[in-house]
Amino acid sequence: MPTTGTTTNEEPRRGRPRDPGRDVAILDAAVDVLVRDGYDRLTMEHVAAEAGVGKTTIYRRWSSKAELVIDAMKLLKPNIDGIDTGSLDGDIEAMVAQSCTPYSHRAMQVMMSICSALPREPELLAAFRTRATEPRIAAIAALLERARDRGELDDDVDVQMAASLVPSLMLQRALMTGKPAGRTYAEQVVGSVLLPVLGRPRRPTTTATPETAT
Repeated sequence: MPTTGTTTNEEPRRGRPRDPGRDVAILDAAVDVLVRDGYDRLTMEHVAAEAGVGKTTIYRRWSSKAELVIDAMKLLKPNIDGIDTGSLDGDIEAMVAQSCTPYSHRAMQVMMSICSALPREPELLAAFRTRATEPRIAAIAALLERARDRGELDDDVDVQMAASLVPSLMLQRALMTGKPAGRTYAEQVVGSVLLPVLGRPRRPTTTATPETAT
């Protein structure tokens, strides 16, 4: 007798595949809400409204706001990886310039927004280190290692410690003042702290750019 049902080995019908473009829009919205409201006040509902999607769309992708924010931190990839001018002075100048762009300003706002939650969110803290601070320090360390290979730095310079100075002090300044540090402060850190640690003469700040400029 012929059967009218489906066979048992028939492939189940799959749902609609995820749209990568929608994922990016949601992550962008998460960053907007994070910067505006802070981590503690961020909710999946607020992100859904900002992205123009349903709340279920968010929960199908991320089970918690911590997971959502961790993925949003992928947008914080440092933009200094490609710096290689051929000289230490040129590299440092380019590093300062790229540390004070609108992109860097936005990244710093995100880091400031999640700092208060880091002590109680171990997963978020791990992501903060691996996706925000450690890549930036590694990029600066690589810059300094190239300078040492060219003979511009002595062998006894602690490259890892020196590489952490600028991002650490920039973040500390932002947390203390409530706004991202500007180019003037970045140049002060370089001229008064970084260069002496590298065994080079102190450099006075010459720019007239206000601290809030990006």
